[in-house]
Amino acid sequence: MPKNYYCDFCHCTFPDNKTNRNKHNQGRTHVHNRKLHYDWFNDQEGFIRNQVNKLPCKYYMNHGYCEYGLLCKYSHIKSDPLTGQLIYPKEILYFQSLTTPKPTRPIQQKRHCLPFGWKLKDLPPSLKPPPSSNHRWEYVNQWG
Repeated sequence: MPKNYYCDFCHCTFPDNKTNRNKHNQGRTHVHNRKLHYDWFNDQEGFIRNQVNKLPCKYYMNHGYCEYGLLCKYSHIKSDPLTGQLIYPKEILYFQSLTTPKPTRPIQQKRHCLPFGWKLKDLPPSLKPPPSSNHRWEYVNQWG
């Protein structure tokens, strides 16, 4: 059973072989999707500004979707008649969600432990950890 190749730019699958892959990668749709993808990450404001400056897509405004998506030569960005704010289509919101940084968890300090069978009392003084946190550091000698 042949494997299928999934294109992340075009969101389509096709039988995976050299001929099909080369034909797809050189196709107009794939090249345009790839350009849109990288243009979005390079200049998001310019991409949105370009979308706003286009004429509105009448089909999208009447039906709420367009078969061409971001490839449409018209804009799918609507404006709210009451507030005047721009309402972005789901394709642009999806790309915005990809570029927003994800919240990171704080890095937990790694807790070190002695190898199995070693006892803290058997270590030389230079390898023993300092006493509890209320240790008075002004009485520690300086090196050098």
